[in-house]
Amino acid sequence: KSLGRGVSSMLFEAKGQPPVLNATEEQVRALVLDLRVAGAFFASLTDEAGNYIQIAGSRPWCVIERRRLKPLQHDRAFQVTPTPKYNDGAKLQTGSGSITLLHDEWFLLKDAADIFAAFHRKDDFPAHVQWRSMNERLGLN
Repeated sequence: KSLGRGVSSMLFEAKGQPPVLNATEEQVRALVLDLRVAGAFFASLTDEAGNYIQIAGSRPWCVIERRRLKPLQHDRAFQVTPTPKYNDGAKLQTGSGSITLLHDEWFLLKDAADIFAAFHRKDDFPAHVQWRSMNERLGLN
């Protein structure tokens, strides 16, 4: 189900790479998958309204978050059937240090590529992806 397909100006940014304006869906998918050779990484895709989706991690795992500006909402992705079987409180190493995750917040880069592609298309996210509000933890309430 589409939420509004069409041409949009999206900005893809990743640590250690030049920004890519108006990347195609195929380019976005390839750029995310290329992060697996980067060691610790961070990347984001921002739409014309300033909403964005971001990932951070180190191969092959990442954490995925999104921010919507109106109304202000910051969410972290999780899966109903988590893979791998990490315990709550396990730490994911990123380029900016470690992030403590819950057991269901670990994603592979191939999952992130699917989620970035859906965001690029302004389409529904894959069915196995759910979102948990981070507003209170980030002081956005």
